[in-house]
Amino acid sequence: MVSEWLSWLFHLTLLGCIRAVPLWLACLGGLISELSGVINFALEGMMLMGAFFAVWATFWSGSPWMGLLWAALGGCFVGVLHGTATLRLKANQIVSSIALNLMAAGITGTLLHQVFEAYGTSPSVSQLPHLGAVGQWLGWGVGSAAWKTLEGVSVLLPVTVVIAAGFVWMLAHSVWGLRIRACGENPSGAESAGLSVLRVRFGAVVLSGALAGLGGAFLSIGVLSQFVEQVTQGRGYLAVAAIILGRWVPVRVLLAALLFGLCEALSDWLSVRWEGWPPQFFLVLPYFACFAFLFLGGGKKGPPSSLGGADWRNQ
Repeated sequence: MVSEWLSWLFHLTLLGCIRAVPLWLACLGGLISELSGVINFALEGMMLMGAFFAVWATFWSGSPWMGLLWAALGGCFVGVLHGTATLRLKANQIVSSIALNLMAAGITGTLLHQVFEAYGTSPSVSQLPHLGAVGQWLGWGVGSAAWKTLEGVSVLLPVTVVIAAGFVWMLAHSVWGLRIRACGENPSGAESAGLSVLRVRFGAVVLSGALAGLGGAFLSIGVLSQFVEQVTQGRGYLAVAAIILGRWVPVRVLLAALLFGLCEALSDWLSVRWEGWPPQFFLVLPYFACFAFLFLGGGKKGPPSSLGGADWRNQ
């Protein structure tokens, strides 16, 4: 009985980590942007563009690794638009984010028809390799129980864990992280110290697009092998919620994203156990959980002092 529960808990945690991968990548991107002082609710659009360009590039090149590269570039494109609108043209950062999310949904749907002559779903493409294939290539213990459990997991899961650990360390201990946080907390002081606040913030927004684009690629060529319209299903907004729930502290934000991933995994498990229930009920469970956690969560630490202030010189 105990072993069955432990096995269930292990598989639920593993599935939760898999579900959390796109959230982790989007959260990291959004966190970097917001720590620098730029509100970024455009993560949904960045993920959508990344998901589409990953499939497009994989379709034409035959390589999912090329798809990952173009996914990052697709997200960067949205980041450049957001940075230009908010930092150069001083547009409202929330309005710009919402407009870009709507634009990305329209662009990906239009390109899906123009490029693949299809509506709703693209043709199938090659997936990113799984850990089982990597273990077989390296000659590791493929026959073991551990590999049997992990063989269907995308290689992007461990890669994302490494990326997340690297960015958490850099934000806390590197000169680059110090510059990001200085521009978000005290941009006037950072500029007095010789930093170009505009350049740091613009770079942070573009980098956030690259990371969110990789999160979208995980959905289209890591989990699926095709692009489906609205494949992100609001995960960009869940990432924003995780940033708020984590109070802009990197480790807390990643844990909040994992919590949402576990909610998605539990929703999948319940949908199998309770077959008579409407499937829409299980689809909305993670979002109900998001609302509940945001309502119950709290903390003393708030957002960066200059978050949302594009014209810091007049603050």
